[in-house]
Amino acid sequence: MSGVRTAVWLGCRDLLHDRAGFATQVLALVAVLVPLLVLYSLRVGVIGSLVAELSEDPRNRQIAVTRQGHFPPAFFDGLRRDPRVGFVVGHASPIAREVEFTKAVEGIAPRAEGIVLGSGPGDPLLGRRLAPPGRLQTVLTRTLAARLGAAVGDRVVLGALRTAGGREEDLALPLTVTGIMEPALWDGDGALLADETLSAVEQWRDGMAVPAFGWPGVESAVPFAYRNFRLYARDLPALRSLHLDLTARGLSVSAPRLKEFENIMGLNSALGLIFGIIATAGGIGFLLSFGATLWGNVERKRQALCVLRLHGLLRRDAALFPVAQAVVVVTVGWGLAWLLLTGAAEALNRSLAGAIRVDGAISRLDPQQLGIAFAATLAVGLLASSAAAWRVTRIEPGEGIHGL
Repeated sequence: MSGVRTAVWLGCRDLLHDRAGFATQVLALVAVLVPLLVLYSLRVGVIGSLVAELSEDPRNRQIAVTRQGHFPPAFFDGLRRDPRVGFVVGHASPIAREVEFTKAVEGIAPRAEGIVLGSGPGDPLLGRRLAPPGRLQTVLTRTLAARLGAAVGDRVVLGALRTAGGREEDLALPLTVTGIMEPALWDGDGALLADETLSAVEQWRDGMAVPAFGWPGVESAVPFAYRNFRLYARDLPALRSLHLDLTARGLSVSAPRLKEFENIMGLNSALGLIFGIIATAGGIGFLLSFGATLWGNVERKRQALCVLRLHGLLRRDAALFPVAQAVVVVTVGWGLAWLLLTGAAEALNRSLAGAIRVDGAISRLDPQQLGIAFAATLAVGLLASSAAAWRVTRIEPGEGIHGL
């Protein structure tokens, strides 16, 4: 262990002794790193902000069904097990979506027509602050709540009609308002119902009996199936593969914002190719120049290394001499490059804020990305030192005797 400490200590001391050479190596690394880090931070910042801006609006992650089908409970169970699916719930048929709401008050009660959608845990339309409605509860859009004059805690009555046995029948389902949606999530006259409530209303309108709600009708042994559904991908990257899989299963679906996301990913790929070419060229240049510098340093210190070998320094320990120097140069150079990157990012974010309209920083790197970049730089530095380390192991103790 003492041999390892000796080699590392001597490598660091040699750098401090040759301050001009040490500074030259550090500045050469900084000259390569700073442009690469700035370009990388711009790619992460711009693309990340565009993707985040699209992801914030749940409608951009929605897959719409363009043709009605037959979707039983097992179909939704399978989709909910798919990790790419963020939320899915059955959808009422187009005719059955519009119902009438009445505020439960004495006298002349305000009435308004609205669209009903099924809901549940994880529904993007609920946002982050609203809980999903329960069995006899509802969450209203702000416009419908205003038309009804309803607030959280009030009761409204969902009214619907059906024709059974040649006569019309009315449904009056009292519901408690548990929340008001933000207009940015749903701007219109509508309400969210629990999935079981919406399916019960659908079955009732189809003339079926719904024992759980005490509604009479025709008994059916066939499980209820929705004609449509509302689905959101977990994130935008999952949207593409999910859309392709549903299409391959014969479903008629569309993702209106998929094209915009693909355009952003195309830009990301182009920037990634440009960054890869520049990073490869810069990395190879630094690898060769730094490796040659370390090799030359070993040759200049050849006699001193021979003496150390004569005093018992093992071959494998002596190889750490250039490796330790590479680690120090990379660490110091990275620290200086990071400071310059911080200043450059601040300047870019201020100067380009008006030219590039994105939410978030235009130039940014998170700690994980900085860590990956440092690890890659360190790997190049260690690779550059490998040739010099190998050269040290070829030095025999007796080679330096005649020079003493």
